[in-house]
Amino acid sequence: MNDKQKIAGLGEVLWDVYEDKKYLGGAPANFAAHVNQAGAYGIILSRVGNDAAGDQLIKELVSLDFDVSGIQIDPQKPTGTVKVTLNEEGVPAFQCVQDVSYDYMEYNDIWDNIAIELDAVLFGTLAQRSTVSRKAIQRFLQKTTAIRVFDINLRGWSDHTEKIVLESLELADMIKLNIGELEKLKNLSGPRENNIEFLRQLIDDYQLKMAALTAGSEGCYLITKDENIYHPGFKVNAVDTTGAGDAFAAGMIVKYLSGAPLAEIADYGNRLGAFVSTQRGAIPEWSYSDIMSID
Repeated sequence: MNDKQKIAGLGEVLWDVYEDKKYLGGAPANFAAHVNQAGAYGIILSRVGNDAAGDQLIKELVSLDFDVSGIQIDPQKPTGTVKVTLNEEGVPAFQCVQDVSYDYMEYNDIWDNIAIELDAVLFGTLAQRSTVSRKAIQRFLQKTTAIRVFDINLRGWSDHTEKIVLESLELADMIKLNIGELEKLKNLSGPRENNIEFLRQLIDDYQLKMAALTAGSEGCYLITKDENIYHPGFKVNAVDTTGAGDAFAAGMIVKYLSGAPLAEIADYGNRLGAFVSTQRGAIPEWSYSDIMSID
């Protein structure tokens, strides 16, 4: 690695399959790709199949100048795919294929070396649906000294998911969630009307550095133990909001690691998320001028 901020996406990498085309996807992979474009050093920790889809995925990542050393090859299970369907507002619905390569991630020597070099790592719930990958992810999080960002990124809710969320909170330093996910968490401890007070309590209970609450086109809240700010976001003509939250998370952590104030962190994250929602696919190419032209 080099002297840039070293930031990993830990979890699923897969193909987002639309009706007419497929795109690189998986929330941690989207996040790492935007980290790269933001000028930091993004790396993906995941697993693909020993198949044509996996080969193509690796080749495409290499063409994007990605470090793919943290991506494992599964000898039996296929590369992950998600069927994506968009509504008229560009909001996606997902059908995640089960029992695929990223359900069988292993903690190995490569991951062990990466764990001690990172400045931050983002993880979610989807890749923890299997016991095998959940153990590998949790072991990595216990090993690393990096800032651990838990992006809940729910794909449904069940008792199993609830258990994963509560275990993940214990391992997190930051949390990112949307309004729907916030309501799920609030219901675990009894409904509360004030979202900010609830997130402050979450910060206290789990010793979190920050909580980020996203509200799509309505912007975001960033909350710490001593401060909270609201950013109203940017109104854009959304084409496909797939990956907009992952882009927000990338902008948020890159700015956080640079020591930026909360207002600047929120502005950059919202700009990046807004731009991505105007493009097709979760990781379109962008430049700093593209992001700053959002108004």
